[in-house]
Parts: sequence; C-alpha cells; structure tokens
Amino acid sequence: MMKALIVDDEKMIRMGIRSAIPWNVLGIQDVFTAASGREALEVLGQESIDIMVTDIRMTEMTGIELISEVRKVKEDIRIIVLTGYDDFDYARECLRMRVQDFLLKPVDEDVLIDSIKKQVQTVKSRIKLEEEQVHINRISGTSEQMCLESWMRDLIVNKGTKEIADEICKKYHYAKDTKLRIAILIPSVYAGGIREGESESLSLLTIKNLLIGYLDAGKQGITFEDNNGRILLVLFEGEKSDELENCVDNFTKLIHEEVNVRIRVVMGSVVEGFENAAISYNDALYLWNQEKDGYKTLIEYKGKKGQLDMFREVYAELKNNLNENMGNAEKVVRIFDSFCAATNSYNITDQYVRRCCFEIASSVYFNYVVESGENADSKLNALLGALLSANRNENYEITKAFLENILKIEEHDAHELVVSAKRYINEHLTEDISVAGISEYFYLSPNYFSRLFKRVCNEGCNEYIVRKRIERAKYILAATNIKIGKIAQDVGYRDTNYFSLAFKKQTGMSPLQYRESIRKVDSNL
Repeated sequence: MMKALIVDDEKMIRMGIRSAIPWNVLGIQDVFTAASGREALEVLGQESIDIMVTDIRMTEMTGIELISEVRKVKEDIRIIVLTGYDDFDYARECLRMRVQDFLLKPVDEDVLIDSIKKQVQTVKSRIKLEEEQVHINRISGTSEQMCLESWMRDLIVNKGTKEIADEICKKYHYAKDTKLRIAILIPSVYAGGIREGESESLSLLTIKNLLIGYLDAGKQGITFEDNNGRILLVLFEGEKSDELENCVDNFTKLIHEEVNVRIRVVMGSVVEGFENAAISYNDALYLWNQEKDGYKTLIEYKGKKGQLDMFREVYAELKNNLNENMGNAEKVVRIFDSFCAATNSYNITDQYVRRCCFEIASSVYFNYVVESGENADSKLNALLGALLSANRNENYEITKAFLENILKIEEHDAHELVVSAKRYINEHLTEDISVAGISEYFYLSPNYFSRLFKRVCNEGCNEYIVRKRIERAKYILAATNIKIGKIAQDVGYRDTNYFSLAFKKQTGMSPLQYRESIRKVDSNL
C-alpha cells in the first residue's frame, strides 16, 4: 500500500481533501497532512511518500520552493499541484519541475480523484518494473545470486537474523510477513544412470539452474545451497491451498524429464517471515533423518491440518456419498453442489477443481457401467476435452450436466428393467427365485438391481416377491382345501414353517386362521 501527503496552509482545505477522497479504495493506506513546506519536509524525512498534493501560495515556503527541495530527496515522487492562481508562470514552473498534474482551485472532487488514481497506477507500474528487474538481475547475475544464497545460508544457520531478513525483503520486494517453507531436495534415483561423461555435480548444477529458471523467475521461491552442498528451496505459500503442492509436482516432473533424475522433496513447517526460516529448515532436517529409509517422494511436515488436508477429507466423503446415492438424482445433484461450495470454501485452485470434477464423473460413470452391464463408450473422453477448455464455473456446470445425463439414462432404463423383472417374478413365482438370481438373469449386480427396483416401486424386490407369493397363497387358501404344506410349495416356499411365519407377518394370521376366517365370512353371506 502507498502513502500520500497533503500540503496546504489552510486547515479546512487540507482536512477536506483528506476526508473527501476514498484513499483506501485508490490503494493508499496512509495519508499525512502538513500545514507548511517545512512541516512537509519533516514528514518526507520520516516517511516514504509516493504521492504529494500541494498548494502553491503558502507562508514560509511556497509550493514551488517545496517541490524543488522534495525533488532533491525523492526524485520519483508523484506531485499534484493545487492553486487558486490562474497564472501561466506557475504552470510553466511546475512543468519544468516535472509536476504530474496542475489543478485550479476550487478543484472538482471527481477530477482530483481521477488525478490521484492515475498517479497510483503509475507508481504501481514502476514498482512492478523495479521488482521484475531485480528478479531478472538476480537470476541472470552470478554475483547477485551468490549474495542472496549467502544471506539464506546465514538465515538457516543463525535463527532469527532479523537484519538479514529485512535486507532480503527490502531488496527483493518481499513482504515481511511472507509465509514460506524451506524444502530440501534429495536426488534419489538417476532413472537411467548418469550419462557417460557427466558427473553427479553437473547434474546437481543442472537441477539448480532449472529450478532458478522455474521457481525464482516465476517468483514462486528462492533456490540456494546449504553448507553441505544440498539444494534448498524457499517455497512461498500461495493464495490457494493446493498451489504449493502443484508447484512441487510440476518442478519434480520437470527435473525428471530434463535431467532424468527423480528427486525427493523434504518440506519443513510453514513459518511467517524470513527470520523464521531456520525453524522450517530444522523441521525439514528432522523429517529427513526420520524418513530417509522410506519410500515417499514428498516428505512433508504435518502440524495441524491445513486447508488442503481438510478439503481432501471432505472430498473423499462427498465422492463416496455420490456413488452410494446414484439411485437418487436429486440427492446426487445436492451432493455435487456441496462439493462445488467446498472447493470455494477451502480455496482450491482451478486446476485441482478440474481434476476433482473429472474424478467424480469417472467414478460415477464407472460404477454405472459395471453395475448396469452397459457397454462403455467415449463419454469420458468428450467430458475431459470439455473440462480442459473450460473455466472454473463452466467445469461445475459441465460435470453436473454429465451426472444428470447418466442419472437420466439410468432412470429410463430402471423403469423398463423393473417392468421386465416383475414379469419374470410373476412367471417364476413357484420357483426358488431370489434377488441375486434375478439380477444375474438381467446381467446386473445385486446392489444395482435392488436399488433401481426400490426406487421405482418404493419397495424392495424381496418384499415384492414375498407380497406376490402371499397374495397367491391367500387366493389358494380361500378357493381350495389344499393342505398348507402343498400351498407353501406351490407359491415357492420349501419350508412350511417359513411360509407360515411370512404369511402371518403379511396378514396378521396364520394360513389356517386365514382360511377359517374367509370360510366364516362366506357362510354368513
């Protein structure tokens, strides 16, 4: 954020400007005022002022004299002159002293805001160019890189060296409260062996240069060596919770492709400010000593759960719920909406959102194909192409449409399937039929068939079979004198006791009681 100074010997004017302008909106954090040129110079001696708004006619020191003195101590300050004197000489003198704007009193508030806005944009552009030039000079200049590496080695060896930390922030335009992690790179496997004529030190130097070109040039981190010749990284925490993980994944792949070397990355804890870099470094060293005999590529310090860890737990649960509720289109859509909200709440990157969307769609489609017995087609290829060329919100919409389409197909198939299943049940009611047997007949998994049947009929398939058997048994009991055991067999029960229990559960009476109650009613008619 920038700083501004208002200079005018009339209190009402300088306070009026201070209160009337939306400084924070314009990007200016601190606004100072001065009643005279001398007072203004005192403020400039203590604060780094980016923009100065000053009157011309003032006691003790004129605005022209003030500007002349200011230019001696701060060459790049942006100056806006306000004056009630429509005098060409003043304007000409202001132009000679490189004043950025010259406004006549009484100045229109919108005009002044517009002028300040222009100065802010100019300052921002200049700062950006300076930062870029500093980075270009560092990554292309050996002496600059050696200086920074020396500072970083001092920081990780001498915990809390605030002077060095402040110097790094000042020179390379890093915020003092920058959140960072120290990572140690361990080349673990030379995938194809070291090429003939190439030393291990050359490979390490190549890796280091690749990282400088990727991390340092992209302002994602700082590459340096410790006193033991190991490659260390300062990795900056990104705005998105999975940004750092993506960065590590990208540069490890880059190194493998370019140098044919697989590396292990040992990451220390997240700390705030360069002066705490030693804490993160020591955590990484401790982790490496604990895990060096393991197999992990990424060895990461785990303190309290971060946003990404919490999102992964939520995501896993949401994905399971989606697959468990495939038979309920409305619920699936609600669960997917919860996933979309979670990606925003946990600050997930667009790239990770895209990957999760494809994983969700693939998982649901896989279960649909396996359970339904349908042939797989090119739906997933088409989906992937659409997701790769879409933005975040479009990925949400595309994936939801894909899920709804699968569920719509399933809904149509379910009704046709249930009609066929009911016909099969009624034709084979006297046989030893079961849910598993029926689903196998229709080339479906039992769970999938059972779910579809219940969704369409509001009762389970087994309940339907029992109900139909009892209905047929009731008819036979009422119309004939056939023995209970024979009726049980005729309606598909091999165990008479089991038949009697099932019948009583459905009707509240035993088969014999039911027959007697029906006969009694008939005799009374």
